[in-house]
Amino acid sequence: MKRGWQAAVALLLAVFAFFAVESLQLSLRDALGPGPGFFPFWLSVAGGVLGLILLAQIARGAVDFETHGLKFELRPVALVLAGLVVATALLEAVGFRLAVLALLPYLLFVLGARNWLAIGLFSVAGSFGVYHLFSGLLKVPLP
Repeated sequence: MKRGWQAAVALLLAVFAFFAVESLQLSLRDALGPGPGFFPFWLSVAGGVLGLILLAQIARGAVDFETHGLKFELRPVALVLAGLVVATALLEAVGFRLAVLALLPYLLFVLGARNWLAIGLFSVAGSFGVYHLFSGLLKVPLP
């Protein structure tokens, strides 16, 4: 189990390094502030640092794989992927707000959330709030 985690974290570190190098080919700054490479670069740096911390914890033996092991179940992964595919297909037909309004409660339910008030509030904020944030404040058109 320990070798599997080490291999997975090493693979993630390689992915983060690749994205850091690729994002450096874009400018980190432009006339208005952060450039197109700013966020990908710093996200890959943050992911790399967290990966190194996890790798150090695994090497020290600080992670107890018997009690804190990751249980991988295929069913939730398949259900989330199916929800994303359906939402993507609905995006052009019903628009961003309604597609995401349908997707978010589905995803929360599949992942185990059962507080219907929290699901409803999060879904409305996640669909209409994000839409208005992007279209109104950031002036980025969404479907």
